[in-house]
This record gives sequence, structure tokens and C-alpha cells, in this order.
Amino acid sequence: MSGKDARTHPVDMGDDAQTPIEEVPCHMHMLRLFLGLILFPITIFTMWKTVQPREALLVICFGKLWKVIDEPGCHVIVPWGCSFHTISTKYITIDTEKSTISDLNGNPVIVGAIVNYHIVDPVKAFFNVEFVHNYVKVNAGTVLKAVVSKYPYESKDPSHPSLKNASDEIKLQLAEELRKRVRVAGVEVSLFDLSDLYYAPEIASAMLIRQQAQATIDARHLIVDGAVDIVGGALEGLSAKGVRVSESEAAKIASNLLCVLCSDGHTQNVLPLHA
Repeated sequence: MSGKDARTHPVDMGDDAQTPIEEVPCHMHMLRLFLGLILFPITIFTMWKTVQPREALLVICFGKLWKVIDEPGCHVIVPWGCSFHTISTKYITIDTEKSTISDLNGNPVIVGAIVNYHIVDPVKAFFNVEFVHNYVKVNAGTVLKAVVSKYPYESKDPSHPSLKNASDEIKLQLAEELRKRVRVAGVEVSLFDLSDLYYAPEIASAMLIRQQAQATIDARHLIVDGAVDIVGGALEGLSAKGVRVSESEAAKIASNLLCVLCSDGHTQNVLPLHA
């Protein structure tokens, strides 16, 4: 395939455009061809450039971006005066380093995340940033800290979003914030999700005690509410069957039933003996 047959695409770099595709002056091309003829034995072995699927080849001629070739196959380009840079457009997954971040309540939590992304604009990825993959990783860590600090680790109110119960909301917010930062690099983020989330070791034991205490309180509330319903049902059942119970007797019945139902262990009946 000749160099003229290679499919090239001008790239719209948007507001951040710094290096658009340019036409190389005719005399520059003449110089390249002249060098190619003089150094033909070398040229014949170096003029073949292969582009793999999901790759783009940037051709820079005498300091100017000349071509962006993204059609897979073998392309013929006289190499003199040109530099070639291959940019992969495959999907890439990175794992951010686990970091300690303070949540909305000031509690330190350890958070890690994974990011899926791919390069959609090879020109921006090459010219606008230095080391595009490192650029994405650093910005992912910054966005992770900013978003996690807006939420508590957990919330007593299920309707209030927290890191534990609002995973979808947080996932969308993480991805959107990262897209804004890496758009200049020609990168599209498809997924940004938490992979690790737990309390930092220095407060983990204290938080465990607090969770156990809260669980005990919640269980007690459930037991008491159930016992009150049972006692109320028992008194209503006696009244419905015509059993007359005085207020003092009803109070004793309620007290005894609540004692039995709310007790942790086995209860024993104590009967008063009158002489």
C-alpha cells in the first residue's frame, strides 16, 4: 500500500487544540524524497509501518503533525524527516492505590478504586499531556479523595446517601468528575468504581464496638415494641372474652408479661404466700 492510499483523519482537538494536522511544505517533501533516493538501501527497509487494530500512528514531519493513521495494515511512508508514535486506543483498567481519606464525619477510611478508560483522541493524548496514563491515574486519585470526603461512611437514616449504601450515585459522580479532568487528554472514562472501603486500623476497633452497641440497641427496640403489642393483644383478648380485669390487675399482667418477653434469660414465676 502506498503512502497516498493510507487513510488519514484530521483531528478536532476542541478548545484545547494546540497541534492541528498541518500540510508539510512541498520543498520539505522534495527533501525527504531526495534523501530517500540517496539512502535507498536504508529507506527500503525502514519505510514500512504497521498499524495494529485499536492503534493510531501519529506521523510528525519536520516538527509538524502530518498524518494520523488508524487503518490497520501496512503503510509505506518515507521515513526521512519524520518521527512515528503509536498510540493504543484499547480499553485500559487501572487500580488506584489504597489511600486513607477522611469521610464527611472526619472518620479515616481506607478507599481504593478501579478505573476503565480508553483514548478517543490520540492527538490530544500525545501532545496535550506528558504520559497520558499516569495523568489519568493521578487525577483519579485526586477525584477519589474529593468525592469520598463528601459522604459519611455510613448513615443511620437509610434515605441519606453514604459510602456504604449509595454506590451507584458515587460511581456516577466519580466518573463524571474524572471525565472533566481528562477530557483535555483525549480520554473517555467508562467506569470509576470503589473496590475497597473500610475503616482505617486506628479506629476500626472503636467503630466495631459502636456498631455492636447500635445493633444491640436496635434489637432491644424491636423486642420492646413486640412485647408491647403482645401485652396489648392479651389484655384486649381477655376483655373480648368477658374477663373483667381491674386496672391494678391489668398493670400486674402487663408488668409480668413485659418482664418475661424482654428478659435475656429464663424467668421464674414467684408466687406470694399469704398466711
